[in-house]
Amino acid sequence: MKILYATRLFSGLETSFESGIWAPTGVPTIYKIIDELDKKHETRFIFSAKDNGDGYFSTWVKKNDYISTIAGLDQSVRVLSGINFFPKWIARKPAMFLREIRQMFVIILEILRFKPDVIYCDHANIILAAILARCQHCIPVVFRAMGVYPFMRQTLTPVSMIHRIYRWAYKSPFSLVICTQDGSGVELWLDNALGVGVKSKVLLNGVDKITITRILDKKLQLISKKHNIILFVGKLEKYKGCYEFIESVLLLLKRKNTKVHALVIGIGSEQKQLMKLVEKAERIDNFTFIDRLSHDQILAAHELSDIYVSMNHLGNLSNANLEAIQSDDCMVIPRPQPDIGVDVETNNLLLGAVVNVPINSPKKLSDSLYDLIHHKEKRLIMSKEISIKKQSFLWSWDERISAEMSLLENLVLGSVE
Repeated sequence: MKILYATRLFSGLETSFESGIWAPTGVPTIYKIIDELDKKHETRFIFSAKDNGDGYFSTWVKKNDYISTIAGLDQSVRVLSGINFFPKWIARKPAMFLREIRQMFVIILEILRFKPDVIYCDHANIILAAILARCQHCIPVVFRAMGVYPFMRQTLTPVSMIHRIYRWAYKSPFSLVICTQDGSGVELWLDNALGVGVKSKVLLNGVDKITITRILDKKLQLISKKHNIILFVGKLEKYKGCYEFIESVLLLLKRKNTKVHALVIGIGSEQKQLMKLVEKAERIDNFTFIDRLSHDQILAAHELSDIYVSMNHLGNLSNANLEAIQSDDCMVIPRPQPDIGVDVETNNLLLGAVVNVPINSPKKLSDSLYDLIHHKEKRLIMSKEISIKKQSFLWSWDERISAEMSLLENLVLGSVE
């Protein structure tokens, strides 16, 4: 099978392409499917530098397109440069528009040369995917969504030209839409956004088995003897609920006889401001901020912690949260938002096994944390309940990637249901 795979250049892939050695980080949904396609099928890998997006940190500054073989991958990769391709005197917004036109043109030329059996495009290439799906019917076009973001939801009731363009794109006659189940309300969005008769599949991400390292990172060693460790793992961006977390812990520390230590793992544009809040409250000794940890050390952090908190406004079945579930953590997450579908499925899967609090409410989060800290038996019951519930829906990454590969292979055979 010949596949043209066009996706955004994710920051977790950049270091591999810079070094020439395949050692991806982050976005396991992306790099694991790349591994499988590379092994089993003739694939043209095209990565588009997009230079923008919430929480998107890019170090890719190459002016020209980049084609290279990578140690660890059998097939070469091609990275299309972003706005750096154009002269600096062109303003950013016009450069971004020209970037999209140029990248689409390059990918179309590659399709004509390569003649793939399947064209696979992510949301960063949705306009191209829409054009291909509408202008030709001989090659199946797969639209791959990583979840639903506010902009995607806004296009359902368009108020601007860009909204209308994207709404038109989502209504295209794709051969298949594959969407990650991340708790963002994907089912409701798919029902309203896709064209009539377009087939879609919603897949929860996989999660690896827990293997705890015996050698702790030095920063983890320093907090290993702390009491009541509360863990937060994720990008330090507003939509991740990082401010609610920090503020709730600061409120908690104002209560008498309450000893807690907050462990924050992640980086983002709000990191410095969050640390300033902690310093201003003179509570730096009660917080540990760690930018990055290896996967086995993050699992060790779960083992050390008493409570795991995720206040993600956009959905709470992320990879980080699936690892918390796999670790049988005592979890505090937001209440569902049924009006937009966010965390409705999360609630269905975890009902009774987690504590739910409203988003944007540090006080109520703090109250819930106070209750859990002073009731160890409740934490143990929640951990036991989650260990039971997870057996009905968690699956391994091997199973997850195999399911997506089967969808692509069956599409070529004409047997996708």
